[in-house]
Amino acid sequence: MLIGVTGNIGTGKSLFSYFLKKKNIPVYCSDNRGKIIMNNNFYVKKNIKKFFGINSYKNNKVNSNFLSKIIFNDKIALKYLCNVLYPYLQLDFKKWKINLNKNYPILIKESSLLFETDNYKEFDVIISLYSSNKNKIERVYKRNKLSKYQIISRLKHQFTLDRIKKYSNFIVENNSSIKSLKNKTNDIYKKLIKK
Repeated sequence: MLIGVTGNIGTGKSLFSYFLKKKNIPVYCSDNRGKIIMNNNFYVKKNIKKFFGINSYKNNKVNSNFLSKIIFNDKIALKYLCNVLYPYLQLDFKKWKINLNKNYPILIKESSLLFETDNYKEFDVIISLYSSNKNKIERVYKRNKLSKYQIISRLKHQFTLDRIKKYSNFIVENNSSIKSLKNKTNDIYKKLIKK
């Protein structure tokens, strides 16, 4: 069974995925793998530098802060980056999946951009997390030290709760404690293993 875990920034999707990983379910983190590809794939680096300029890389590593300021304020730039990165990310994910599929009945792909492509159609189950804007802003500020303006501009480019509900099998509200999220993860896990 292939499960997609998604949600806007600051909703707790990585923590949710971590709880499932502790139950021996492999998790593919698209954000982490995307950064590795952007740092190591010659063609991806070349196309990013060509479009965004030399400041998109610093000491031969992707300059995430620089790129984020652009892509979360420019839909064309975001689409370009997705188009450059997506084929390589999909290939990387397929290799990961082939290597693990025989040994694990459940695999998880965590991605913040699950609905931005037709990618969501490949999943058997989609789990989406959501939180209040206040909680999202507080969490992202603590983790990334971004300004409130930067966080809000990123949130503007992400899916609304109504659109998320349309495509999701499970909706997880994460406006409470870590313990509460862990309990909700356990509840969903019990339902998944029955499928």
